[in-house]
Amino acid sequence: MASNFRKTCATCARYGRDFAGRYREFLLDAGTLFTFASILLLVAATIQNPGGLLSSGSPEETGTVLFVFSAVVGSVYIWWSAIQGIRERDFTADVPVSIATFAAIAIGQYSAAAIVAVLLLVGGMLEEFVAARAGRAVGDLASLLPDRATVRRNGNDTVVRLEEVEVGDVLLVRSGEGVAVDGEVVKGEASVSQAAVTGESMPVEKAAGDTVYAGTLNEVGALEILATEVGEETTLGRIRRMVEEAKEKKAPIERVLDKYAKFYTPIALILGAALWWWTGDPLRAITMLIVFCPCVMVLATPTALVASIGNAALRGSLVKKGSTVEALAKIDTVAFDKTGTLTFGEPEVVEGAALDGITEDELLRLAGVAEKFSEHPVGRAIFRAAEEKSSVSDPDDFDALPGMGVRATSGGREVLVGKSDLLTEHGIESNGAASDLVGASSGRSVVSLAVDGKLAGLFVLEDKLRPEAKETIEELNALGLRTVLVSGDERRTAERVAERLGIEEVHAEVLPEQKVEVVDRLQKEGRKVAFVGDGINDGPALAAADVGVAMGLSGTDFAVETAEVALLSDELSRLPHLASLSKKAMGAIKQNLVFSLGVLAVAVGLTIPGILTPVTGALLHELSSIPVIANSARLIRWNRSE
Repeated sequence: MASNFRKTCATCARYGRDFAGRYREFLLDAGTLFTFASILLLVAATIQNPGGLLSSGSPEETGTVLFVFSAVVGSVYIWWSAIQGIRERDFTADVPVSIATFAAIAIGQYSAAAIVAVLLLVGGMLEEFVAARAGRAVGDLASLLPDRATVRRNGNDTVVRLEEVEVGDVLLVRSGEGVAVDGEVVKGEASVSQAAVTGESMPVEKAAGDTVYAGTLNEVGALEILATEVGEETTLGRIRRMVEEAKEKKAPIERVLDKYAKFYTPIALILGAALWWWTGDPLRAITMLIVFCPCVMVLATPTALVASIGNAALRGSLVKKGSTVEALAKIDTVAFDKTGTLTFGEPEVVEGAALDGITEDELLRLAGVAEKFSEHPVGRAIFRAAEEKSSVSDPDDFDALPGMGVRATSGGREVLVGKSDLLTEHGIESNGAASDLVGASSGRSVVSLAVDGKLAGLFVLEDKLRPEAKETIEELNALGLRTVLVSGDERRTAERVAERLGIEEVHAEVLPEQKVEVVDRLQKEGRKVAFVGDGINDGPALAAADVGVAMGLSGTDFAVETAEVALLSDELSRLPHLASLSKKAMGAIKQNLVFSLGVLAVAVGLTIPGILTPVTGALLHELSSIPVIANSARLIRWNRSE
């Protein structure tokens, strides 16, 4: 029994330390400290004088020193907040509550003033905690960075503080160590977990030439990494910076509510004064000021928006500001760039045809040998396809023919790989089978291969579709959203991709400024447009759309900075979740507003005949904020499957 008790205590202590570390800023906030101080004083006062807690009697009954201290300590912070609001011409919740607590203290209702102050402070603290909890989804990424890093300088391995690492340094990252910078692998192979940054559930294999990101974890293996971005310029740093910017921006619906809430203060004062004049009871006037505060209504919107932003962050999507959630809920059209967005932007061999008696395996082997030293994307795709079959030997001789293809020799055989013009230039004629394959490959790239002066076969290549692209389009269509393809590729290629994915509307061969024209035309039709892209050429369209969505990994910095949403893991499957989440958030806001208005009507109705006192009025007012906060907080863990 004693052993179990000690284990429980140890677990509680460990959880407490972890909580304090995670929410240090929230716990040390002035509002939190004043709230806890007021609560402790109120508890102590209640223990000393239980009868004074709910008493509305004389100051002698409620005027113990501890009740006075609790009332003053809690009220001082509210008064200070009200004064700051008045200076900024923001006459909202704290102003009528300040008047109410000041009046309660003035007439000797110290316990009522203390309870009102404590309940209001607790309500504000709960709101701040929801914001802190939602923001932790991205804020916790900072803890993934190591304090120190091993840097290879002048032939020596030196352990330095993280802030001493510079662009151009080569870092050694061993198994179990975190990656401290964004960079390129120059040596080694390792299995790296990118879950914290990109949301990918499976570790990613990294080798020379691959990109790694700060905040990821090297699970198995060792890497030498050339630092290309450090500190705030890393992917992790940019994420944190954009989240901080998002917190400072308000959605249009939120600004409207703030403006509407300002009418509450004069209305509350007029009603309180009228009730005092009519009944001659100052306690009713104080109660009216308390229950008529707009706290719950003001809570209705920001809590839902912050919670939904936290939900998106937990699932690998960075929503930069609250207004984006509102805009996403109104989207009815999603326009996609093709290359790098719906596709990987890398060609792959999808078909091969062997001619003149050569086998397909031999055709692919010879093509792989010829393209082994090629730097052209098509050549690299052919080499990768050959290497997947078997190891590829070096060519005996190799010549790159810019704009045409390559020429190589292997085992005494001359191999030409490239455009049909290359073969024509060398006097090699096509045949009927080859012409039929070319004709059937509309919208795809066809590469010819000749061996010893004769056409030996052809390869068909096309841009590799992202595996989740088709399912994403189907889900968006199922949600009633119109999908559009906007691409700079030739029409046949764009139409082929659209057909494979189920996109009916295609705009092909468009320049960057023409992409903006497409977005503008859709908007003039009365549509709300989200544009999804990844490159610099997509920047204008991302900015012009109602919501710009950038591919966070493959996308350029310009695209990511221009867009309102970044898909950190480049997974298009996040889009249906974002669309549904935004509608869920707006639904929660409407529910919160209807509930808060209903509670206000009931509270005012109970205050006029004197049924509610300042204490019970404050209790009803603040307890009504709990369902609103809880309704918003559930968005943090909401999933489409629910």
